[in-house]
Amino acid sequence: MTKSNGEDPRSGNRMERFQQGVRKRTLKAKKKVQSITKDDVKSYLLRNAFVLFTVIAVIVGEDIAFD
Repeated sequence: MTKSNGEDPRSGNRMERFQQGVRKRTLKAKKKVQSITKDDVKSYLLRNAFVLFTVIAVIVGEDIAFD
């Protein structure tokens, strides 16, 4: 059944469920970010040092090449 304005009555409910899902995922992500420690950051940087140095070298190399 449709409302008098032609909208599906379930669409509002669907939007509310979508918004609740977004809020739930947002809170979950916020908690996850708040639990990051200094050691977590250090281990991430150590694991990805090669990639980070490569990206920095490319950026610096392009800067020097264009001078």
